[in-house]
Formats: sequence, structure tokens, C-alpha cells
Amino acid sequence: MQAILRCKILSLSLVFCAIESVTHAAGLESSDSLWERLGGEKVMSGVVDATLNRTASELLTRRSFDKVNLQKLKIKIVGHLCELAGGPCKYSGDSMTLAHQGLDITEAEFFGMVQQLRDALDSAGVAQDAKNELLRLLAPMKRDIVTK
Repeated sequence: MQAILRCKILSLSLVFCAIESVTHAAGLESSDSLWERLGGEKVMSGVVDATLNRTASELLTRRSFDKVNLQKLKIKIVGHLCELAGGPCKYSGDSMTLAHQGLDITEAEFFGMVQQLRDALDSAGVAQDAKNELLRLLAPMKRDIVTK
């Protein structure tokens, strides 16, 4: 009986080792922060750059970016995303409510920028699960951004 039990335990150990090996090879380890899974500063700086360049020039979304220092905004957004996603950064900007106060952002403008962010994440090759996790973190901000 003990031999059968030891054999089952050994079999289970081998199965867990195989799962761990496959998980490691596929890059699915849960110890990586979302920030790392998004590609870190290099990838996310490119994503933010592409998103804001497009947002500031598209007819649907450009209105609220008039007279905005895009370079400064890009740095602030990268820092904010970094902190939200468990990276090493500390966001030092205004709250979302204060940052968007008086801009009268509409739902259409908000969702237009979200789509541009999704497109930039796709273009950067960010994995679907990491992209969805980031969007889940950002979604509650809608109530602080959309005021019209």
C-alpha cells in the first residue's frame, strides 16, 4: 500500500514539475509584475507615445489636447501606468479628477482614446492577458475623467 502511495506522490510531483516547466517556458510565471509583462518602460513609453500622438491628432479626441505639453504628459502617464502595474515608479501627478477638471471629456472621447491605447498595445505585441489586466486597472478612472 505504501509503495502505491509513494508512486502516486511521485507521479503528482512529476506532473507539477512538468506544469511548472511549461509555465516557465511560456513566460506565464505569476511572479512577474504586470509592468514587466507589459514590456516595462521601453515598451510602455512607446505605447504611450503612439497613443498620445494619435489621440492629439484624431478629430474625435484632439479637442482636449489643445495647448497641452505632450512630452510632459507622456512622462506623467508612463509613471502612472508604471505604478498602477506594479512597476518601480511612483506617480507624482494630479488625481484624475483634478487633471481632467473643466475639460468636459465625453464618453466618445474617452472610448476613442481607449481604442487608441488598445491599438498601440497590440502594435507593441503586448499579450492579450496583460492588455486586459491593464485595461481593468484603468476602467474605474472613467468616472473621474468623463464629465460631460
